[in-house]
Parts: sequence; structure tokens; C-alpha cells
Amino acid sequence: SATIFEMMFLHIFLLSLITSSWSYNIHYSSCRRCVLSSAAGAALSTMLPKQDAVAFDGTGSSISNAPSSKTSLVKGYRERIAADVRDFNALGKAIVEKDEIDGNAWLDMFISYPRREADAVGRTYAAQIDLIGPLDSKTGGGAAYLLASTFAKPNKPTENLPQMKKYKVLFKAIESVDAAGRKKDLAKAKKEFTKASVMLSDFLQETGMPASLSDPLYQ
Repeated sequence: SATIFEMMFLHIFLLSLITSSWSYNIHYSSCRRCVLSSAAGAALSTMLPKQDAVAFDGTGSSISNAPSSKTSLVKGYRERIAADVRDFNALGKAIVEKDEIDGNAWLDMFISYPRREADAVGRTYAAQIDLIGPLDSKTGGGAAYLLASTFAKPNKPTENLPQMKKYKVLFKAIESVDAAGRKKDLAKAKKEFTKASVMLSDFLQETGMPASLSDPLYQ
């Protein structure tokens, strides 16, 4: 008859076989679920519509080809742009009427730090970044860029859009105002602000917004 030692050895051996079998089944089931999930994800990704790539925005906004969604986004972009133009006008008064080369109006326009919380129209940055994106950006951004992009047909490039061309000119014009302010050159700031005002008006007109910076919407 088998000794107690042999019986214990046989018991341990059988237990190890059962445990290994369970581990294998668990591992196999997990891997199988991973494979099925990956396959399902890949299949789903081919079914979903492609999203248009957008540049820096600051709010996470993007363009959608769904009519209702696009209408809502355009409304939001225009509300933000109107608020940005109000800050731009305030900067103009500081430069032209008060001969200020720094101060609150400059900060409200050009400070690069994000707000602690979004304002009434959803802006999370100061006017310049919210309007045209960071000045060191190579691709642009902001509400003006996003609004210009909405004029493109689905899956078509935006580079040659009249609205995008106006945006690019506006970007450079506002950049020049900021550069004059950094150099504390009041005369240059007045000159560049006057140019930027024309470029901003042109952009607004091209995108279907009131072109005059004295419009009640911007006061």
C-alpha cells in the first residue's frame, strides 16, 4: 500500500495540474477577449466618420460635418470672436486715446496664461490666443481659424479658402501689434494697430460677421 508520503506527493501533483489548467483557461479567455475587443475596435474605427484636424484652440473644440453640430459650433466661434473684438477695441482706446503701451488692456489682449475658468462665452485664454492661437504656432488656431475652416467642404483642404487667407493676414497683423508693445514703441504700436484693425474688419466681413469694429456687437 502507498505510504502517507506518497499519498501527499500525489495530492500535491494533482492539485498543481488543476491549478495550471485554470490559469491557462483564464489567460486564454483574457487574450481572446483582448483580440475580440481589438478586432471590434478596428472595425468600428472604419465605420466612424473621420474628424477634421484642427490647430490649437484652447477649449478642445473641433469641426464636425454634422449640420446641427456645425451650426452650434459656428455660433460658439462667433460669440467668442465678438468678445475678442471687444477686447481688441479696448486695446485700441488704450493705445490711440490714452497713449498706453502697457496696462490692463494689453494684458486682456495678449497675456498667454490660461484663465482660471472660462468666461461667459467659453473663452479659456485672453483675446489674442482665443482669436488667432499662440503667436509661436506654426499652424495657427483659435476661434478665427476654426470659423474660417467651417467654410470648407467636407474632406477638402482649407488652405485656399478666402476666409483662411484673411485669417493668415490677420494673424501677422496682430503679431506685429504685440511686437511693438514688447518693444514699448508707442508710435509703432499705433501704426500696427491701425493696420490690424483693417485686417480684422476684412476677416469679419469674409466670415459673415459685422465688418465695422464700431458695430454694437463689439461695444
